[in-house]
Amino acid sequence: MKKIIIILAAVVCSVAAMAQSQADEALKEMETKVKVADGKQTDGRAQLNAALACINDELGDKKDLQRGLVYAERALKIAEAQTVLKDTLLGHTHYTLGAIYMQQNDYGKACEYFEKAMNAFEKELGADDPVTNGTKMVYSYMIMQMEPFRGFPYIQEAFYNNSIAPEDKRITNMEEANILLETSLEMLIAAYTEYFKTAVPLIVRDGSQYLLVQSGDWNIEKPLVGWLVPTLMRSEEENAAFVGDEIIFCDGDFNFTAIPAEEKEKGALTFNFRHAVSNPRTLMSNPGDSRIFFLNAETYDQLRSKFREFKASRK
Repeated sequence: MKKIIIILAAVVCSVAAMAQSQADEALKEMETKVKVADGKQTDGRAQLNAALACINDELGDKKDLQRGLVYAERALKIAEAQTVLKDTLLGHTHYTLGAIYMQQNDYGKACEYFEKAMNAFEKELGADDPVTNGTKMVYSYMIMQMEPFRGFPYIQEAFYNNSIAPEDKRITNMEEANILLETSLEMLIAAYTEYFKTAVPLIVRDGSQYLLVQSGDWNIEKPLVGWLVPTLMRSEEENAAFVGDEIIFCDGDFNFTAIPAEEKEKGALTFNFRHAVSNPRTLMSNPGDSRIFFLNAETYDQLRSKFREFKASRK
C-alpha cells in the first residue's frame, strides 16, 4: 500500500512539473510575441498574436487578460482601418476580444464581439464558406452559454447555411456536431421554460376573457413550454380520435368552468396576425384572438392553488 501511495505521489509531482514547464514555455512565448508586436505596431497580425499569447490557457495564473486587451484593441484598430477585408484579421480580432471579455465575466460585451466576429467572417468570405460556418457554430455555442436567446439563431444558421452551401464548400462531418445542436436546443428550452414559467393562455368566449388552465394534454401544474408538442406530433387521424382531459378555464375571480373533452373545440386557441407596410410598427389582429398572459408569481401561485382545489372538489 505504501508503495502505491509513493507511486501516486510521484505521478502527481510529474503532472505538476509538466504543467509548470508548459506555463514557463507559454510565458516565454508571450514575452517574445509581445516584443515583436511592440516593434511592429502597424502589423495587425503581430498585435493579434501578442493578444492571444497573453490569454493562452497554458499560462495558468500568469495569464494577463488586461495586457491581452491592449494588444487586441491595437489589432482591432488596424483591422477596422482596412479598406478591404483581408486575412480574416477583423474576424479573429473580434473573437479574441470576445474571449477576453468572457473571461472577465462581461458577458454583454463578449456576446457583442462574438457576433461581430461571425459577421466579419461572413462579410469577408461569404455565408457558405466553411470558415464562416465553422466559426459561427463554435462562437454561437459560446454565446448560448451566456445568452441562449441570442445564440440559438446563429446555431441554426450555421447548420442551415452549411446544408445549402455548394458541395465543395460544406463542412463534411457536421453530423458529429449534432450534439452541439441538441444541447443548444436544451439550453434554449430551459431558458424559455424560465421565461414562460408564470404564463397562461388567454381565450375569449362570448366576448369575455378567460385563462385556460387545462387543455387536453396540459395543465397549469406544468410550464407553458412543449405543451402543444403532443398535438403537433399526432397525425390528423390521431388528433381526431384523441380525447384527453377536459378543458378548464377560469375568470378573474377564480371561478372555474369545465368543458368535456369531446367538446374541446370550445376551448380552442384562435389567433391571426397581419402586417401593413403603411403601419409597420404595429401588428394587426382581431379583438377576440387568444393571447399568452403573464401573471406575477403571487397570482400564478394563487391560481394554481385554486385550480388544485377545484380539481379535488370534482373527485
